[in-house]
Amino acid sequence: MIALSPECFPCFLRQADLAARAHGASGSGRKAVGDRVAGILSDVSPGEVPARVATRLHEIVREELGADDPFREVKEREFGRFAEMASRAEALVAGSADPVAAAVWLSVFGNIMDSGIVERESMEVEVGRLAAEDGSRQIPEKLRARIDGSRTIGVLLDNAGEVAFDVPLLARIAGTGRTVWVGVKGGPVIDDLTEAEAHRLGLSAYGDVVSNGNRGVGTDLALCTREFRDRIAGSDLILSKGQANFETLFGHLRNAFFLFRCKCPVVSRALGRPEGDLVVLDGEGAG
Repeated sequence: MIALSPECFPCFLRQADLAARAHGASGSGRKAVGDRVAGILSDVSPGEVPARVATRLHEIVREELGADDPFREVKEREFGRFAEMASRAEALVAGSADPVAAAVWLSVFGNIMDSGIVERESMEVEVGRLAAEDGSRQIPEKLRARIDGSRTIGVLLDNAGEVAFDVPLLARIAGTGRTVWVGVKGGPVIDDLTEAEAHRLGLSAYGDVVSNGNRGVGTDLALCTREFRDRIAGSDLILSKGQANFETLFGHLRNAFFLFRCKCPVVSRALGRPEGDLVVLDGEGAG
C-alpha cells in the first residue's frame, strides 16, 4: 500500500497550481488556491493514501476557482487530436512483431499524458520520442494467458490525453468475442475521462462504458456505485490504468494487472523501480 511521505506535500501544492493554471487563473487566484490547499495538509492522517488526499484537494480547487471542470480546455485540446494520435498508435502496434505486447506497452506509455502531475512540455517531449519505440518489449506470460483465457475484461481508463494510446489494446481485446467494458469517472476530476467524454470519442464501440459514480482521484471502491463494484467482481481480468488507480486499488483487487508509469519518488521507492519507469504489475502480488 502506498502511504503519505514528505515528498507528497509539495506535490499536492504543485497539483493544485497545475489545476489553477489549466483553468487560466490569475496570479492572485493561484495563490488563493494554494492557500486553501495548504490549509488542509496539516490535518492529513500520516497513513493516508496520497490519491485520497488528492480527491479532497481537487474538490477545494474546484470550489475556489468556481469551476466544475478546471481542465476542460486541456481535455478539449486532447480530444481535438484524438483521432490522429489513435491512428498513429495503431500503426505502431500493427507494425510490431507482437501486436498484443506492443498494445499493452503503448497503453502504459500513454500514461505520461497526465496534466494533473506532469508539465505539458514533458508530455510533448515524450510523445515526440514515440516513433523511436521499437515495440520489442515483452509482457508477462501470465498477463498474456489471462487476456487469452478471460471471457470478461474491464479496462479502468485514466486521463483524456492517454486514451488514444489505449485504443489499440481495446481493439485487440474486444475483437475476439469476449465481453469488454470500460470504466470511467462519474464527473470531471483532473483531466480524467468521464462517461459522456468516452461516448463522444466512440469508446462504446469496444464495450459498455460504465461510470464509477464518483469524482475521486483513482478508484476508491468505497465511493463507487454497486454496479461498478459488481462489474469489477464479475470480471475475469481488470486492466487498471494509471498511478492513482494503483495507489487506491493495489491490495484490494487481485484480478487486476496495473498498467502505469512510476511518476513520483514515493511509488518508485515502494516498487524499487526508477522514476519514469513503465510498469506492468500483477495485482495478485499484493501483500
